[in-house]
Amino acid sequence: MPTRRFYRRRFLNRPRHHQGAHVIADVELRTYSDDTMGVDGSVHLADCRRCVDLDFDACSAAEAANALRKIAILREVLDEFEAALTAATEEMLANNAAVKAGRKAATADRS
Repeated sequence: MPTRRFYRRRFLNRPRHHQGAHVIADVELRTYSDDTMGVDGSVHLADCRRCVDLDFDACSAAEAANALRKIAILREVLDEFEAALTAATEEMLANNAAVKAGRKAATADRS
């Protein structure tokens, strides 16, 4: 019988913002009939109608090392993505504010 070690479900979008988006992360420890153990880990990502499931299962040291490497790489890429998205958003907001201010100034000059 599996023993749940971790379970988390979080909604990704703010309330009333587009369709449902969520992440579900689950880690279970299983004992097999020969008394060996295995780890069943999974991450489920959903955004609108698109879903992806990532498995992080391990029954040996090599499989565990690979599962941990996968999650470390994902964390690194997501951290870098967040930094790039933040910078791009700041640039977009500054540009749009400048364009809007320019339009207001041009409209005021015509009056």
